[in-house]
Order: sequence, then C-alpha cells, then structure tokens
Amino acid sequence: MYVLDSSAIISGIVLPPDSVLIPQAVAEEVKFKTADMLGYVIKEPNKEHIEIIEKESKKTGDFEVLSKTDIEVLALALQEHAILVTDDYAMQNVAKELGIQFETAEMHGIKERRKWKWRCASCGRYYRKYYKECPVCGGELRRVKERKTTKRERK
Repeated sequence: MYVLDSSAIISGIVLPPDSVLIPQAVAEEVKFKTADMLGYVIKEPNKEHIEIIEKESKKTGDFEVLSKTDIEVLALALQEHAILVTDDYAMQNVAKELGIQFETAEMHGIKERRKWKWRCASCGRYYRKYYKECPVCGGELRRVKERKTTKRERK
C-alpha cells in the first residue's frame, strides 16, 4: 500500500489501482474530486497518529515547515504501515525518524536524518523550539542544521 503527497500525484506517478491511499486534504490540494476514478482511496488518519507525527516532527525541528496536509499524509502512512511517496525533504526526514518507508517521485531522497534548531539572524542566539521572532532581540529566526558537538564545545 502507498500513501501519496500532492507532489507525487502532480508528478504523474503511476501505481497499481487500489494500492493508493490519500487523505482528503491531498485531493483538495491537487484540485480533483475523482480520486476514486484513479483508484485512490481517500482515508483520514486517526488523531493518535497525527499526534505522534506532531511530536516527532517537533523533535527533529521539521514541525514548523510541515503543512497540516503533510502531517496528515505522514500520519496515514504510519497508521497504515504504507510506503510514503514524497519529494518533500522535511517529510522524508520525519518518516526516516519514525521508520516509515518512503520513495521519491522525481527528486533524490534524503541521505541522512537531520535534527534542526532555530538561529536568530540578528543576534545569533540558538533555540530548540520555534518562535515567531527572537525572544531576546525580535530578529527573524532561521532553521539551521544541528551539528554534533565535540567534547571541547560542550565545556
């Protein structure tokens, strides 16, 4: 079974009939109402799996860049033990963290899992959680890759 995000559908990926699940939000994003004609089954993820995706994506630092639809797609793939098809790197990162198998439609997939944090573009402070603006100086926060710290840096 496969769960597709909008980019996979738009790319024109072809999969066996009745092997594709999508949440209603994906059907609305790609603006077609005849998902059943393509053999796609519209199914909604349950709240429990949505909460798991939200929690894990906050840990990886991807939550703020995932849309509500992205979260539903990930939750459905987790819930149904399905293969996720997406070209979205943030979705792939969360999928990899949770052990959700994924394939890409057109792009190359991620090569490593990443953890992200937020850095103020003005004062340079780092934050593990997202704020609309830096709590210290009001500057814009940007997502940056969290790098492993060495023993020397930890002191």
